[in-house]
Amino acid sequence: MTGHPDHRDWRAETLLCGFEQSLLVQLVIDDETRIVLASEGAGRLFGWSRSDLIGQRLRQFAVPPSAIDSCQQSARCESGDPFELEFRTSSGSVVPVEVLCGHFVGPDGATLCYLFLDDHATRASLESLRTARLAKLSLLNQVSDALYGAHLTLEQVLEAVLICVAAGQGLRFNRAFLLLIDEAGQTLRGEIAIGPSNHAEAERIWQNLETEPVDLFEMMTTYDRSLRETDVAVNEIVRHLSVPLAEEDHFLIRAMNGRQPILVTGDFQAPGVDKVRELLGHDTCAVAPLTTHHGPVGVFLADNAISGSAITDLDLEFLQLFANQSANAIESSRLNRELERRLMDLRKAHRKQREDQQTLLRMERLSVMGETSAIVAHELRNPLVSIGGFARSLERNLPEGDSNREYAAIIVEEVGRLERIIHDLLDFIRPQKRLRKRVDCDQLIRQAVERMREQLEARNVGLQIDLQAGEVELNCHPGEIQQVMQNLVMNGAQAAADGGGTVRVTTRRIEGGVEIEVLDDGPGFAPEHADQLFSPFYSTRTTGSGLGLTICRQIIKAHGGVIRADNRSEGGARFVVVIPLPRPSGSD
Repeated sequence: MTGHPDHRDWRAETLLCGFEQSLLVQLVIDDETRIVLASEGAGRLFGWSRSDLIGQRLRQFAVPPSAIDSCQQSARCESGDPFELEFRTSSGSVVPVEVLCGHFVGPDGATLCYLFLDDHATRASLESLRTARLAKLSLLNQVSDALYGAHLTLEQVLEAVLICVAAGQGLRFNRAFLLLIDEAGQTLRGEIAIGPSNHAEAERIWQNLETEPVDLFEMMTTYDRSLRETDVAVNEIVRHLSVPLAEEDHFLIRAMNGRQPILVTGDFQAPGVDKVRELLGHDTCAVAPLTTHHGPVGVFLADNAISGSAITDLDLEFLQLFANQSANAIESSRLNRELERRLMDLRKAHRKQREDQQTLLRMERLSVMGETSAIVAHELRNPLVSIGGFARSLERNLPEGDSNREYAAIIVEEVGRLERIIHDLLDFIRPQKRLRKRVDCDQLIRQAVERMREQLEARNVGLQIDLQAGEVELNCHPGEIQQVMQNLVMNGAQAAADGGGTVRVTTRRIEGGVEIEVLDDGPGFAPEHADQLFSPFYSTRTTGSGLGLTICRQIIKAHGGVIRADNRSEGGARFVVVIPLPRPSGSD
């Protein structure tokens, strides 16, 4: 192979091609400083195309031009030591470089000089770019730890990813907007945003973020909520960012479906871009799609509207890398939330089933108890009537002062109490025949309450009646409604009697019905007893059957109404009865 006649030409052409395509700044000049060969990197340095540099005299770029002459006249090439020179580019700027050179003899016997130019600015830029890449790769690692290691909720994930885009330890955009596909899968809709609305807010936020922990994980998970107060303006913007997925030409939808980031600059034109510019109030922004292997999730919008800083290719590159990480975290959080919601629904259904089973068992027991109680009450009523009759006869026939007369009176009183308990118990157990008719509401309430006035005055309790329902008729069982009112008024009187207070009864027309209130100025009831007031056999007094309020609730419920109780802020208790108005004729 080494003996092949074309081997030397092939090798020379390969070396020449490599020299010319190299991004290193390399030149070959003749003894008149005319450029014989130039690399691609040399063209970039001087601002010329590589081919246009050929034939140019290098001294015309040198500052001063004589610097090249002195280089040739000195022994620098032989020493091999680097030296400093300055060259002027096509734009007129002066670039300092470090030069290494050496002489050699060309194919035609002419003496040529090889120069390697080390551009300090380019080297610093490459070093800075390398450092930035390493920092951002470290950032992505921290982001991964924060998003997947902190067990964040969906809301926390959304907030965290925006903090990463905007914070000083993150990608350093001024403002960040997150748009996600809605649950119906029909619209790309703005969800949340972060960032200042003016320079003053920006300075305060950036200063606060500088004092936050350097570690991104800690910053994301302990973000000061006070900073969110400045996000009002950007969140107002993001609420207006909404694009139907059917608009496939829209630049946001195109970026998302194409899985490619877009840098929107002043001359960028596409469907939808003008509307977004108007909302952002800025011409330039970066768009990065959020996608997973299941499909698109949404997009990031980020800009530097406050600082006006340019968005570089590196910014766009890492915004997209970050978007890829965020998309998976968002989808995972969404799935977790959906799983939690379904688990919660399952638990609710299980709890409801258990409650229904317990209710069914309780109803069966109550049914048995009701039948038994009805039998027992009926069997006890007749002996009690006989005992009461004999006791009253003894009381009448025994002379005054006889101790047995006092005992007979006690028997009469206790028998009467037992008869009332049996009466209430039978009312509670036995189904009532609903013989209803239309009656004037205020007239019915007044009749029922006025019958109680004498009993209240005997207890030193005042009675106030304020009936404002107007000419409204109720379709009800008058006797049952009167029973409810008398029970509530008597309860109020018993509560108010301790302080010689007042019971107040009011009515008023409300939408779809009538509201009746019975108010007293007694001590009220303990909040923990509120749920038990209408329970069977519950009573806060030592006398009574504990069935009065339960029967009241049964009656009102049978009339399609509701009854409730609460404590008045000024003291005392309030019982409220709401009875619906009759349905139109023919539908009763």
